[in-house]
Amino acid sequence: MSSHGPTTRIHLVRHGAVAAPWNERIYGDLDVPLSELGEEQSRSLAHGLKGETFHGVLSSGLARSAYLAELVAGQAGLEAAVDTRWRELNRGDWAGWGRDQVEEAMPGAWEQFWDLGGVFPVPGGETLSELQARVASALEDVGAAFEGREVLVVAHKWVLRAAICRVLGLPLERSPMLRVPHAGTATLEREAGAAWRLTH
Repeated sequence: MSSHGPTTRIHLVRHGAVAAPWNERIYGDLDVPLSELGEEQSRSLAHGLKGETFHGVLSSGLARSAYLAELVAGQAGLEAAVDTRWRELNRGDWAGWGRDQVEEAMPGAWEQFWDLGGVFPVPGGETLSELQARVASALEDVGAAFEGREVLVVAHKWVLRAAICRVLGLPLERSPMLRVPHAGTATLEREAGAAWRLTH
């Protein structure tokens, strides 16, 4: 038996697929809508979580994450809360841009951007280190607020990658290697006084 006391678990979930027009654009923390598939993915995941005990449900506040958070919170008899520190990576000057706009501004950058993802330095955008700092802050606050209990956080691809890299001690340059599908999940847990660990 652990001497550290009750286990705190944070279940991180990525939102469902976004609407088709945004698949070929850079959106980051813009508030873009889910597609019909994304809504179905959200409903399916929420249905699968029926019967699970959550003491809190949070989202980034963006509509694509709030949709799932509200579904899960409603069936758990809770009210979904918002913490904007869980928002997706800010894409700066390129937010909302497609290939033509990126290529006009910086020839050759489109392919580099998609190859490197969050590691690519977008003008005016947030760095992965900045993202990880706010995610780490949110993680510690949620862990303290829900110590010994379970909470679901609906967030975004790069948010989950930043959290996982922190917990595993991986350099952020390796974060694009972490596969985080739509409606994918990662569970972090710890006992009081111990470090976070990735369990799923």
